[in-house]
Amino acid sequence: MRGRPAEGVPAVILSTRPLGEADLLVVLLTPGLGKVRAAARSARRSRRRFAGGLSGGAVGEATLAVRRGLSRLEGFVPSRDHGGLGRDLTRFAYVAYLCELTDALLHEPEPDPALFSALCEAIRRTMDVEPTAVVLRRYELTLLRSLGLLPALDSCAVCGDALPAGPTVRFAEERGGSLCLVHGKSAPRRPAPVLAVARGLLEPREELEMDVVLEDATARPPAERRALRDLTTAWLRPHLRQPLKSREFFAKLGPRTGPQDDS
Repeated sequence: MRGRPAEGVPAVILSTRPLGEADLLVVLLTPGLGKVRAAARSARRSRRRFAGGLSGGAVGEATLAVRRGLSRLEGFVPSRDHGGLGRDLTRFAYVAYLCELTDALLHEPEPDPALFSALCEAIRRTMDVEPTAVVLRRYELTLLRSLGLLPALDSCAVCGDALPAGPTVRFAEERGGSLCLVHGKSAPRRPAPVLAVARGLLEPREELEMDVVLEDATARPPAERRALRDLTTAWLRPHLRQPLKSREFFAKLGPRTGPQDDS
């Protein structure tokens, strides 16, 4: 069956692996096509069509011939230089984690422009400023929300009523998240400030507002940052088929890097 003619689309390369002797299997995220698996013919030999190389985390324009099943990647032009990423192991680990997490959790090729923008934003911030774990937290929360896996954070997951004020919130993942006094009588409690930080990371849309929210989250006490990290990890873990290799890389870099970082 013939597919559409090749066209240029914005894309982030999530992963690559060898496909035969000279080809590469490239997994991309695009705003209009969602997750796309494509064969890049002779990509391991050609420097003309793939002058910047094909590496995970690269953001640019992909020339794609979309097919049912495996599409064809005919070219990729990066929008920025990622050449120095391999010389900064922390930034490399952050970008690898963002891409591997996306690849692991997205299974259907459903377009989601907002998620694509969030991934591009997280990569850009990691590349342009000092890497910070709250950027990862924001993307983790955005990805969970996009997939319909984010627990209720601002109202009762059962009845939708407002949550009572206080230092803690009754919370049960198996019942959908936050619970009111009526539906959460025996539920464990979570620190209300931690859930408030999570809500705040999801809300801003404007650049200036985002800067303020990220700075505020980074300035939270270490115990709150660790609690937020542990919550997002617990929400993600049941949906991962296997441990992420990028987490192993973080462990090798040290305890204050990436998802293990409390700062």
